[in-house]
Amino acid sequence: MIRELKIKNYKSILDHTIELGRINVFIGENGCGKTNILEAVAMAGAALTDKLSVEELFNRGMRVAKPSIMRSSFPGNRGKEIVIECGFDADPSGGHLYRRLRIVAEEGSAGEVKWSEKRGSGRKTVKLGSGPDAKERTRVLADAMERFDRFVAENKDAELKKNLAADFATVLEPTDLKDFFKALFSAVDEVGRHALLGEILGDFAIYNASALALRGLQTVSRRTPLGIYGETLDYAISTLKPDVWADLLKRAKCVSWLEDVVVDPTDQLKYEGHKLGKSQSILYFHDKHMRRKNNIFSAENVNEGVLHVLFHLTLLVSEGTPRVLGIDNIDTALNPQLCRDLMKQLAELAVKHDKQALITTQNPSTLDGLNLNDDAQRLFVVYRNDEGHTLTKRIKAKPQPDGQKLKLSELWVRGHLGGIPRNF
Repeated sequence: MIRELKIKNYKSILDHTIELGRINVFIGENGCGKTNILEAVAMAGAALTDKLSVEELFNRGMRVAKPSIMRSSFPGNRGKEIVIECGFDADPSGGHLYRRLRIVAEEGSAGEVKWSEKRGSGRKTVKLGSGPDAKERTRVLADAMERFDRFVAENKDAELKKNLAADFATVLEPTDLKDFFKALFSAVDEVGRHALLGEILGDFAIYNASALALRGLQTVSRRTPLGIYGETLDYAISTLKPDVWADLLKRAKCVSWLEDVVVDPTDQLKYEGHKLGKSQSILYFHDKHMRRKNNIFSAENVNEGVLHVLFHLTLLVSEGTPRVLGIDNIDTALNPQLCRDLMKQLAELAVKHDKQALITTQNPSTLDGLNLNDDAQRLFVVYRNDEGHTLTKRIKAKPQPDGQKLKLSELWVRGHLGGIPRNF
């Protein structure tokens, strides 16, 4: 999981650090920078996996603009690099792994933009001594490091250290081996850390459900098994293990009328007249209150709310979705009580399926599904200071003004948490 997130020079975030939990909910007025936080994580994931093309950034759910807009453009800020530093809870010894990513843009003709990670060598200087053979020995080391880089790019496996040791032990004196292999192993460890962090964060995307995509009427994102707008929800469900699907279906019945959800591989129900439009989805829903054989709805004409509930539950239980993911506007199309219930469900599923989620919402009822006594569930108020910089404030416990026992939703609406517009 990401434990610490430091963002510098990204859109409205000039320089800010956030301590994250497993479930992280961000609230605040429109335009305060909530989605910018999620996008910074998406850019870090793209950098870790060397997938910083504009197309890839779009496919992660980012709003990509020209570099001068992607970088903070506050008066006096001349920074050309976007810096994202992630501290990961990924070290078996119990410590944190840190990765600092410096991301820059190269602007070409006709508005072409190429983003890339700016990397330093990260290598220590190895002293090879003096004497008539020093120059030759320096050349040997340079050649060794070149082959090392090539070997790492092609293999990245556990045999790396052993093979290189055998290869170079005959050409370097024992006094040099200690320093040389110390630097070499440090570089190997760096490669290993980079690969590990890429596995944790490399697939990060921002999911934002769309009714047309969920109904199988529109395909924009081509991520598998589940698109960022809800495309191929039917396929994602079909890949779930039976016990996982049974648990998901039970949870989805927080929608009171829902009796069953069916994935019809041959789409036979379409030919029985249960789907008349152009939907590509093979999901069908049974209403428990209606007469049998006449209680089936296809994804194109079922109630929108159940699609959104099913989509968000699938995100958290699927083995094919990212280990760390973002959900923007989780409350879209949902009744306030459903927002509350869904939030509780996601908090449980995140632990059960080892997921971490960064979530934005504008519905106060979503907050009532959080348990702030659980340190893994965190609530952040996002706001912009007098200079326009995006900052966050973590709410660790429910404030109780005048001794009143109010819900988090009530506290937010009444202005006790912040995160509401003041300019009306």
